[in-house]
Parts: sequence; structure tokens; C-alpha cells
Amino acid sequence: MSYVRVCTALATVGSLLLLGACLETEPAQVGVVSEAGGFVDPERRLAVEGDESYCSSEVLRWRYDRSSGALTIADSRLLLNCCGQRAMHVERIDSIYEITERDEPDAANPRCDAVCAFDFTVAIPEVAPGKVFVRLLRDVVDAQGSAELIWQGEIDVRKSVGQVVLDRAAASSDACGGSSP
Repeated sequence: MSYVRVCTALATVGSLLLLGACLETEPAQVGVVSEAGGFVDPERRLAVEGDESYCSSEVLRWRYDRSSGALTIADSRLLLNCCGQRAMHVERIDSIYEITERDEPDAANPRCDAVCAFDFTVAIPEVAPGKVFVRLLRDVVDAQGSAELIWQGEIDVRKSVGQVVLDRAAASSDACGGSSP
């Protein structure tokens, strides 16, 4: 009888290990978030030369470096409460890169009555050439129940650069001022 129980236990453990192998998840990549006003250096937000329209819309840009296989993704001119903590991370779940932008109140710096522009950027190493499926989520912790889907789609990294306009509503000059390095 104990032989059957041992075999059953081993079969259960083996099944769990195989299930874990089927759900391929890579460790999260952590992004960089600007101070209020966005990055001073347009290169940090992947802006093209002569792009003077920072305040006019929120834009998701990407750049692929064929030699290193790194895919850099930047969300520029994201409007959030000026007070709080922000973070960005990327997880690869099977063949999907899921980017989560997080904004939450800070005990030392509670929410205020102002909106500011922020830039988020992250470099994802070892991305294979071709089409990449991306989901962009935004988690404003105190404003909604769970992360909101902002955009999803394919990025064709064979084109090296690209962009998608996420929000065409212009930001006020107060929200866009005071860029950070």
C-alpha cells in the first residue's frame, strides 16, 4: 500500500513541475521613471529630432538594437498626479511582453491637486527579431480596482523604430513644465 502512495505522490509532484515548465515566465525588467515634467534629454524618451510636440499627446515609442537584441520602449508625456510613487516593470509571459506602469500614493508625500507629465522607459534584453506582442497596463492604485489596459498590439522590431499615439488630448503647460534629466 505504501508503494502506491509514494508513486502517486511522485506523479503529483512531476505533474506540477511539468505545469510550471509550460507557463514560461521570465523575471521582470525594471524601467526608469522621470521626475515631474519628463526627461530633459529627448533621447531618454526616444523622441525624434525636431519633435517639439511633447505636450500635445502621450506617445509610446520603441527602438530595437539589432546588434544587442535590446528593445527599448518609452511612454512619454503620461499624465499622473504629481504626488506619489511611480514604477515600471516588464514581464515576459509566454510570447507576450506585459508592461505595467504603477502609480501609488506615498505616505510621506500624499496625493495633491495637481497633474504632472512623466516619462517611463525600459530596455528589454535579448528580444528576437520579428514581431513582438506587447500589452501596456497602467495601475493607478488609489483610482481603480486593478490595472487598466492602455494599449496592446504587435511591434515589428524589423523596422527598428516606431510609435503609437496613446492619448491625443493636449496637456496644460503647467503639467508639462519642469523636465528632469
